[in-house]
Amino acid sequence: MKHSFVAMALMAAAIGMSSAFVACPTASASISSEAVKTGGQDSLYPVVHIKDDAAVAAKINADIRSQIEDMKAALNYQYDELQVSYKLKYEGQSYVSLVLCVWTYTHGAAHGMPHYRGVTYSKDDGERASIRDFVRIGSDDAWRIYNLPVFSGSGKEIPKYQLFRDYASEPLSGNFYLAGHGQVALIYQPYQLAAFVYGMTSIILPEGLVEELNEKNP
Repeated sequence: MKHSFVAMALMAAAIGMSSAFVACPTASASISSEAVKTGGQDSLYPVVHIKDDAAVAAKINADIRSQIEDMKAALNYQYDELQVSYKLKYEGQSYVSLVLCVWTYTHGAAHGMPHYRGVTYSKDDGERASIRDFVRIGSDDAWRIYNLPVFSGSGKEIPKYQLFRDYASEPLSGNFYLAGHGQVALIYQPYQLAAFVYGMTSIILPEGLVEELNEKNP
């Protein structure tokens, strides 16, 4: 299709991947990519492999498919093209954490629109974890979190003057991924905290703050 290459490049830039848009960079052999046709486009779905436990892997992969379908069903506008991608954010002994992206394009629009969702799974039983499994955030903690740096989809800190003037009035996100080293990252969609060019934005809670919040909010 005419917009396919442009679509792929825009989506890759938004999620912080290379424009070649092949398999996401992984540090282990436990994640692979499956090419899936979504309309006239080629999408990449993550496939998780758990050594010696096919049942847990099957549970995780079934939920990933369910999450993607839920993201697609939540789209409340007309579009002409749709693609799915992902990026592995963290893999440790017990958990694997990814960001799923459902990207759409409407012919005539200035650009496509990506939607992001973090999913984190236990490698022991295949259950999808909630943010409270890692950090407990109270209603009075927003000021501390919004004083932290905000990062773009490419992982660069966004200067404060480039953030929307009222960005700290956004509700705290429960959409998250694990960032490694005890850190938890809150996910925000394009246009929530900053301009579209920055793609998905994230606020990364340092390990020390995570520990403080968990102690404060039992």
